Amino acid sequence: MRVTLLAFAFLYSICFVKAQEKATYHLQGTLAGVPKNQQGKLFLQRFGSDLPLDSARLEQGHFRFTGTSEGPEIANLFYMDAAGERSETLDFYLHPGKINIRARFGQLNQAEIAGSALNTEARSFDKANEIILDSINTLMAAYFEAENAFAQDSFRMDSPARTTINTIDANLNKWSAALQTAQVYYVQQHTDHVLSLFKLQALLKDSSNQQLVSELFDKLTPALQDSPLGQEVQEQLANLKNLKIGDIAPAFALADTTGHQVKLSDFRGKYVLVDFWASWCVPCRVENEHVAKAYDAFKANGFEVLGVSTDFALSSWKKAVSDDGMTWTNVVDPDGQVSAAYHIKSIPSNYLLDPTGKIIGINLRGDALYETLKNIF
Repeated sequence: MRVTLLAFAFLYSICFVKAQEKATYHLQGTLAGVPKNQQGKLFLQRFGSDLPLDSARLEQGHFRFTGTSEGPEIANLFYMDAAGERSETLDFYLHPGKINIRARFGQLNQAEIAGSALNTEARSFDKANEIILDSINTLMAAYFEAENAFAQDSFRMDSPARTTINTIDANLNKWSAALQTAQVYYVQQHTDHVLSLFKLQALLKDSSNQQLVSELFDKLTPALQDSPLGQEVQEQLANLKNLKIGDIAPAFALADTTGHQVKLSDFRGKYVLVDFWASWCVPCRVENEHVAKAYDAFKANGFEVLGVSTDFALSSWKKAVSDDGMTWTNVVDPDGQVSAAYHIKSIPSNYLLDPTGKIIGINLRGDALYETLKNIF
């Protein structure tokens, strides 16, 4: 599993809508069962934003939001009481027009949504893949619990939580692959529906899917391709065009733990894994174990690892390098320029390069890295 701005971002797409004429949305509904002594509010928030878009008080259980949207876009709705306690979150598609929501207190994420063909279609997709999504939800809850335990153990290599996370991660990968298959099938069967663009963006969260997304996008109707959201997908693909299998990886130079400048070109003539991570990233710290296994097994064959940390606190970075036994070359990218050049949206992420600097693997996680290298050497 990867670290993202929001816990579920690797499963659901984030809508990056290009500038266009805004139109008005009318979001209204009911939230039944709120205790009479509650003095809270409902908050509307764009997905991925830290700040609420709007807030509304309940009037006899009714609420209303009106504003403008460049939509459709993914939004969140949640309730917060006077003490600052936040409820579960309802994720839905916000778009111009009327949207009606009916929910019960404590079950906001199970709300009924009417008056929106897009939300109805999205719910149909979720219903058809209920077993997959429920399995992922259950595993995610267990993962977060294990993450907390691992952090409390100071990321120790011998922490029992590390083994738990590896087990959960393997199961998550299986269900995530099943979800990806369902997303691909949906796009293939709905080449004229806007939800397909959201599914493509979900797939594109993993940059190794860029070729797949490009092929699926080409099958969409011209109207969908030319829509603002369609243009955004094209832009995202264009940003990744030099980072696909067969391309020469972008050159860079960064300082290692001693302050010495290390160039990517220093590794020409060897297979090298460019591994993006951070000391605070729990999945990264777990993944370090798998990278170490591959490095120890194949370094004698000419395999190298170049760890690129996104840490700001250099002391935390150096401590993690030592604690995790990262004996390979490690550099730090505190201003994020190299991460931006590689379009890193979540970590851990990696690129495997051949001796000429050509990309031959993307996001090889867990045993996948070891198995790939075994086939090479």
